[in-house]
Amino acid sequence: MKIFRILFLMATLAAGLTACQKDDDVKGMAGTWEGLWSFDQDEPAYYERWEFKKNGELYAYALNGDLYAKGSFHMDGITFTMEYESENSGSKYSFKGVYDESLQEINGTWGLSPSYTNRGLFVMTKQ
Repeated sequence: MKIFRILFLMATLAAGLTACQKDDDVKGMAGTWEGLWSFDQDEPAYYERWEFKKNGELYAYALNGDLYAKGSFHMDGITFTMEYESENSGSKYSFKGVYDESLQEINGTWGLSPSYTNRGLFVMTKQ
């Protein structure tokens, strides 16, 4: 019985440390991100700005500065995911990419939720 308690304690500790690491990853992403997106496999050419908050919330802005979507983002190691909902249409979009810490850049694909891949590409850089 003692071995089960030790194993349970170790599993709980590992889960707690993993959760803290993910929280730190999200907090480290906080700030302004700017970049481009595209339809299909075209080279990204349409401007977008994201504001990441330390609590995992995000706000997306158009070139003219208008807020057009709200949502949430997550980090799991170098894997970035997010979902936001358009303020005007109510459509939900999902994004998935790879975070390159040395370039402070995320490259990936986006789609109409729940798909991450059925609409286009994006690249965002931390400002």
